[in-house]
Amino acid sequence: MKNITLTLLLLVIIFAFKSDRDEEGMFLMSHLSSLDLKKAGLEIDVDEIYNEEKPALVNALVRLGGCTGSFISESGLIITNHHCVFSSVAGASSSENNYLENGFYAAKKEQEIKTTLPVRITQSYVDVSELVLADISETIDALLKRDIISDNIKAIVEKEQAKYPNLTVEVSEMLVGKSYTLFRYKTLNDVRLVYVPPKNIGKFGGESDNWEWPRHNGDFSIVRAYENNMPYQPEAHLEVNPNGTKEGDFTFILGYPGTTYRNQTAEFLEYQNTFVLPIIADWFDFRIAAIEEFAGANVDLQLRYSGRLASLNNTAKNFKGKMQGLRRTDVLVKTYQDQIKLAQYVASNKEMSSYLPIFKQNNELYMRKFELSRDFIYLNQLYGNGIFGGAAYAALYASKIAEMSKEDKASYLAESKEQIEKDLSGYKGVSSIESMELKLFCELYYQLGQSSLPQINEIFNAENGSIDKESLYAAARHIWYKSKLKNIESAAELMTKDLDKFLKTKDAFITMGNKVNRVFSEMQVEMNVLNAEIDALIPKFNDVEMAANGGDFMPDANGTLRFTYGYIKGYEPEDAIALKPFTTIKGILEKAEGTANPDYFLQNEFIEKLKKIEPADVLRHPTDKEVVVGMLYNMDTTGGNSGSPVMDSKGRLVGVNFDRAYTATINDYAWNESYSRSIGVDIRYVLYVMKYFGEADEVLAEMGVTL
Repeated sequence: MKNITLTLLLLVIIFAFKSDRDEEGMFLMSHLSSLDLKKAGLEIDVDEIYNEEKPALVNALVRLGGCTGSFISESGLIITNHHCVFSSVAGASSSENNYLENGFYAAKKEQEIKTTLPVRITQSYVDVSELVLADISETIDALLKRDIISDNIKAIVEKEQAKYPNLTVEVSEMLVGKSYTLFRYKTLNDVRLVYVPPKNIGKFGGESDNWEWPRHNGDFSIVRAYENNMPYQPEAHLEVNPNGTKEGDFTFILGYPGTTYRNQTAEFLEYQNTFVLPIIADWFDFRIAAIEEFAGANVDLQLRYSGRLASLNNTAKNFKGKMQGLRRTDVLVKTYQDQIKLAQYVASNKEMSSYLPIFKQNNELYMRKFELSRDFIYLNQLYGNGIFGGAAYAALYASKIAEMSKEDKASYLAESKEQIEKDLSGYKGVSSIESMELKLFCELYYQLGQSSLPQINEIFNAENGSIDKESLYAAARHIWYKSKLKNIESAAELMTKDLDKFLKTKDAFITMGNKVNRVFSEMQVEMNVLNAEIDALIPKFNDVEMAANGGDFMPDANGTLRFTYGYIKGYEPEDAIALKPFTTIKGILEKAEGTANPDYFLQNEFIEKLKKIEPADVLRHPTDKEVVVGMLYNMDTTGGNSGSPVMDSKGRLVGVNFDRAYTATINDYAWNESYSRSIGVDIRYVLYVMKYFGEADEVLAEMGVTL
């Protein structure tokens, strides 16, 4: 554990002080009128972006799975990222029809391929904070407060859902324990693939280029939304500007950014930096290596695990970038410096004296959380590990029904069947991948075996955390071969046909699952209490922050519709390295022909085609006359903004956001103009690929583009 003496000495926390730069911010739609966007460079009226009375640009936005997309035709065409539909394309592919590798194009609507991706369109929203916080007092127990808030939200949603049965209703927490908004969404569950570029375009650069700039991949795809088996007709769709942008141009993004932590405490940053980021990054690296070794050159296995590998790689590199950012920047140091100022403010204002205890309370809560975190995180990962995850859940449910009467048991199993099968799905999602399962299983147990917790050591029959890795592997193999559940297919079949019999199965894995469940459940109870008590303090820190600095501050991203703006702009991530804001096809050829890195591999015929194509002049950069591929800008984005439309000063589509630069992975904790850059695929490359490689003239015409 890191030395956190500084935290103990200061006993203070704050939220990041507000920036004096408007470019920082994932703004709510209700905040747009307070921004001087005309001065910044916007050429259209703000009510053309968001308008409560009539359709505006926001009505062209959709939430597509965990990503963003935008309508680009009146017949439901949506543009998003290649990586946002990656799993859907992999699921539709086989070794005979490998759409993931070769791409896909449906020239006619009847050729489009259905996916399981849902589309959500924001219809309206309303503040429900008073209703959510009803019956909450200052002295209420933290866990009880959390339960009351949860119950109130559930009741609000149920009532609203009854009024709007054709919409999806959700309540989102905007400021912890303080502000809540009810959103109404139209949901479309029929989304079909229309155009997907080949993998060597959509994922060119692979993991080598992930979170990096310069970038040369065409990370875009086109899908179509349907309603009642007819192409959906949106209230608004975006106009495409094939001319693109130039350096210094004003741009803006609308989207559904996932989660940021800028209004969290300094101890929270310490917790992330010391525990969550390094442990998860290392563990995901191990999982990636195990899966790659197992899949080998088997195309079907590669397709099967492609989505999981992409997700693991993305998270691992993101977490490493965050750790690097926290090391290289002064975010933690500045936070502690600001904490001193905030503590002085509270101490010097009598009317704020009631807030003084929260500093010590919060610190003490986090100190205990730090003590539990390492083992808790590893144990939590066990539940996502194939056979053991299923066994642990089986043990949990078996213990629940052990003392029930026959009638109660039958009733419980009938009522809980769907949830139980969902929890036990670890069995169904894994085939006979013995070597990979054992490798993952043993590595986790070995890591846990180094614990100082006596309960953990009990699992391994070890004392004081001492355990021999070879002995552990031998014991795990022995358990595996003895297990009746190692045949995943028969276990899943038994589970489905006779759940009661399945839960009674005497098996070494379930026995071990019982031991882990005992330890984990005890830790989980304490963690729940700690987290509830920490959350109960956050509204008080909000009050202190607003009193000290004046006014409101921006809610963290939480998957709801936001606006951000900035400029097409390069940057200098390191000494003597100046990066321009555009990449071109020239860079694709340099990578493909100048290295043996498989992430940059292109077939010879593909390279020759790139060299021979004479593209429309409109797709070329105005200065060097090369076709523009990637674009860089200083807008404020995070996960969930994947697929967000990049729009110019007139609200026209000029790119599709898909990533951040490595230095900007720290954006989730703090934004800084000097290093925060986001990356998009330029609309000129989108059109180039569709025209000259996809020959998707029908879709281009539907988008209103003529080349």
